[in-house]
Amino acid sequence: MSNPITIREIAKHNLKDPVLIDGFPGVGLVGTIVANFLINTLKLEQIGVIDSYKFPSISIVKDGEPHNPMRLYSGEQICNDGSCNQVVVCVSEFTPPAEITKDLVNTLMDWAEENGCKKIISAEGFTSGPKANGERNDVYGVSSTIGSRKWIEDAKVKPFTYGTVGGVTGALLNEGKIRKVNVLGLLAEVSEDSPDARAAANVIKAIDELLLAIELDPEPLLKEAQILEQEVKRVRDQAPPEVSAAVPRYIG
Repeated sequence: MSNPITIREIAKHNLKDPVLIDGFPGVGLVGTIVANFLINTLKLEQIGVIDSYKFPSISIVKDGEPHNPMRLYSGEQICNDGSCNQVVVCVSEFTPPAEITKDLVNTLMDWAEENGCKKIISAEGFTSGPKANGERNDVYGVSSTIGSRKWIEDAKVKPFTYGTVGGVTGALLNEGKIRKVNVLGLLAEVSEDSPDARAAANVIKAIDELLLAIELDPEPLLKEAQILEQEVKRVRDQAPPEVSAAVPRYIG
C-alpha cells in the first residue's frame, strides 16, 4: 500500500544538522502555539507543505494569503559562543486523522533523516486540573533513546516516568526508539482543554535551554496570553460545524 502522505518542498535551505520541532494540535493547542511562536519570532521561511488526499480540503488564510494547513519552515543556522543551531518547524493547524498518524510520522522522519535532522522535539499538552494558589504548571520530558535522556535534564523539565503519550508525539517517540533517532517529547500541563499560551510559554523556556545559540524570550507570549485566548475563543465560536471538528481553535 502506498503512503498517502507527501512532502512537497517549495524552497531550498542549506540545512546543517537542524533540530526538527513539530507542533500539532492537542490539549491546550500547546504544540500549535509553540510552533507558530517559533516561526514568528525567528522569522522562519516556509520551505514545504505536507499533504494528503485524506487531509481536509481547507486553506488557512493569514493576512489575506492562503496557506496549506500543514507546513514546514526553516531559517539560517545561528552561531553564538561556540554553539550553532538551526531549526526546522513543522506546524499543523488541524488534527490529522488517527488512522494515518503512523504514515505521517514515518514520512516526517524519513524527510528528517534525509535532511540531516538528528534531533526531534515534539510539544504536547495534557490536562492536569486547576492548580492551587496560581502555581505554575510543569513541563515533563520523555525521550526515545538513552542518549537523548540527558536532554530532559538540560531542558530543566521533570522526567515523565509512567503513563501514556498519544497522537503524533507518541508515534514519534515509538518510531524514534525503533530507528535510534533522538526524539524528545515535551509535555506541558494545562488546567483545562482550552488554548493555553502560558503552558506553551513554559515549553518555549525548555526549548530555549536546549538551543544554546538561539535566544527565545517567552515573555511576549505571556503578556499576550489573555488577548490570544480571547481571540482563539472567538475563532472557535465562529468556525463552521463541518470544519471545527478538524481545525484547531488557534490561528497564529
